[in-house]
Amino acid sequence: MVRLRPPIAPVNTALYGLVMSKRLTAQAWIDFALATLAHEGCDALKADLLARKLGVSRGSFYWHFRDLRAFHARVIAHWREMATEAIIADLDRYDSPEERLRVLLRRAFRHPAVLEIRMRIWAENSVEAARALRDIDNRRWQYIVRLLVEAGIAEPLATRRAQILYWAYLGAAWHGNRLSRGRLDRIVTELEAIGLRKFA
Repeated sequence: MVRLRPPIAPVNTALYGLVMSKRLTAQAWIDFALATLAHEGCDALKADLLARKLGVSRGSFYWHFRDLRAFHARVIAHWREMATEAIIADLDRYDSPEERLRVLLRRAFRHPAVLEIRMRIWAENSVEAARALRDIDNRRWQYIVRLLVEAGIAEPLATRRAQILYWAYLGAAWHGNRLSRGRLDRIVTELEAIGLRKFA
């Protein structure tokens, strides 16, 4: 006998839930939500709106997620994994902190930041999103501090420089990185020099 995972929305029957769970996975919902967030913003992250766009019933949504709040938490957690943890894990394969910082800056300033901005707009109206974003900002900032300290920068100076570098990234994200490749490269090189300079 197959037993369904509680809680299941009343609109689901056992058969319908099993069929829908095979047709559309939880990860598919999360991926679609991130794509929708990038194009339309957080107001579009509602079960009925997403289900309509996907061409499925809301029953599929409630098969995988307890409620909208739980769904939003999963979406934010997945974005954090992609935009922070996976990047840090990849950077750690480089040999030196100087090289890690160089690669981090180039990726950060060259990569489209649409989701970054959408997440920050979301955080203005959502306590959960704001809390998660504070954690993400702190995680990223602490990682930059660690790189600078490992590169020989005194910790008090490293904390200040890490903040400057992170603020520069956020400013570029809001601006939209609408610079030529050459000009952007020169700016990133200057930021790298600021971060690794051995004197205050």
